[in-house]
Amino acid sequence: MSCQIRTKACCSWANVASCPAPGNTPRSPKHAWDLFVTDNMLEEICKCSNLEGQRAAANKKKVWKDISKNELLAFLGVSLLAGYDKSCDVSIRELFGDRVSNPMYRATMSVERFEDIRRCLRFDDRTTRDFRLLTDCMAAFRHIWDLFLENCRKRFVPHECVMVDEQLVPFRGRCKFIQYVPSKPAKYGIKIFWLCDSKTSYALDGIAYMGKRPGQDAQRNLGLNIVQQLSSTLRNTGRNIITDSFFTSVPLAKALLEKRLTLVGMLRQNSPDIPALMKPCKKRQLYSAEFGFKDNITIVSYVPKKDKTVILLSTLHHDKSVVEESRKKKPEIVTYYNSTKGGINVMDQMVRTYSCKRQTRRWPMVMWYNVLDVAALNAFVLYKSQRPEFMQCVTYKRRSFLKELAQELVTPHMQSRLQANPRLPKNIVSSMEIFGVTQQQLQLACRHEQGPQKKRRCYCCPSNRDRKSSMLCKECEQHVCKEHSHVVCEKCFLGHFH
Repeated sequence: MSCQIRTKACCSWANVASCPAPGNTPRSPKHAWDLFVTDNMLEEICKCSNLEGQRAAANKKKVWKDISKNELLAFLGVSLLAGYDKSCDVSIRELFGDRVSNPMYRATMSVERFEDIRRCLRFDDRTTRDFRLLTDCMAAFRHIWDLFLENCRKRFVPHECVMVDEQLVPFRGRCKFIQYVPSKPAKYGIKIFWLCDSKTSYALDGIAYMGKRPGQDAQRNLGLNIVQQLSSTLRNTGRNIITDSFFTSVPLAKALLEKRLTLVGMLRQNSPDIPALMKPCKKRQLYSAEFGFKDNITIVSYVPKKDKTVILLSTLHHDKSVVEESRKKKPEIVTYYNSTKGGINVMDQMVRTYSCKRQTRRWPMVMWYNVLDVAALNAFVLYKSQRPEFMQCVTYKRRSFLKELAQELVTPHMQSRLQANPRLPKNIVSSMEIFGVTQQQLQLACRHEQGPQKKRRCYCCPSNRDRKSSMLCKECEQHVCKEHSHVVCEKCFLGHFH
């Protein structure tokens, strides 16, 4: 019943387990997130957004307050929080102003500042965009997209089986490369071809489809070119690639074998590579299978329903193995394909479940929201693979991960906001206290950064004793000596501020 694998590379990777790449072991949800949304991406977005903000403010004769890195991270944290709450269709002002909504929104920043950042968020230099658009219609987002894909490729070691499929990011605004896919629920959107790990749905690499260029002929062998381009980083690893009928062909199977990669995929019924014997026929019996073998390529034609035929191609299987225990007597190629084909569909479903997407007319923002969703999913897969004890015996691991990630992203800016303006409204201060951000904690943190305090006379001792100490009372911040101080454990000390 086991598959006969011809190449040595396939045998060496038969039991490979996915794991973070060396040097990429996450310590916390934010650390896992930082591996995908890196500092160079954030710095580029801050620079381009500030240029746009200054231009827009100058037109209105106003002054623009530059976006800092912490403030941008807080903006991303609030966006992810909306995805965690499944409130992406709720208006921004309702999220920030409603008393029953999550207090993290109003504790992080004002609704006006959030809308200003979202309005001016840019991903490239506007002054040089026209020149880059001559050769790349995705110029407004290309640099950030390439940086993100580079991070995805080098952070994770996939299983022995990966899958290539497409994702349609819903969008109906103005865009030169918008696609119409009637089989998808959204119908219109931006098409992205993804290479995903079949078991964990980790997104390894992607290609945004630009469509036919003006003045050029339609691309030929698009499926073959896409798979070869996405699998270029897996060359000589012996891994198996799963594809659907759009990509699968005999030329693709031969091209992958030359790179020591195997292929399992479904063939279209009108494919010229299918022998006449294997095509649909009313005379064929239910649950019957026909096999064909040539040049390390196996083709199987299976009848799952009356007058219907499923035809698959494989360079991983080389015999007529059938699952005899099954009532339907499915060939092993069919069962293997069914168990591994859902990687990208699962990824797309998980991304849409807790998506941070908001309504917008700008396609770069649509791409950016999708990058945030995929980055959050990849960070979760990476973190869970190294922290199996995280939220054991619960079914909402990813939701808890997003909650912790959002809080870690917004906390530094929340502290800066309170430190810069200690006279914030009481409702905002009380919201900050829910997440452990208080004036006392800020003062303790400042004291820790400043180092040991100067020694002064203990305010409890009489002046004639002249007893000096560097310790401060945690309540009144007066200097006290050891005789007039009390020792408490760290748990009680921290619990006092909560």
